[in-house]
Amino acid sequence: MMEKSFSLVAGERLRQLIKEYYSSQEEFALDYPMDLRTVSRYVNNGITRIDTIQELAEFFKVPFITFFEST
Repeated sequence: MMEKSFSLVAGERLRQLIKEYYSSQEEFALDYPMDLRTVSRYVNNGITRIDTIQELAEFFKVPFITFFEST
């Protein structure tokens, strides 16, 4: 079985956090603020920039490493 890249794992974690704290990706995009297309791209295709992951971890008040733990 092939392991997922860190970027895809981070995107999945973002999806979970959005689902836990918001009613929709749109609501998160307004609150963060981030373009909805960017949110969708991160959730579906992963997050490749470490600084973006760090910012999201700070925003959600979760440890940075959370974005690299596969569920």
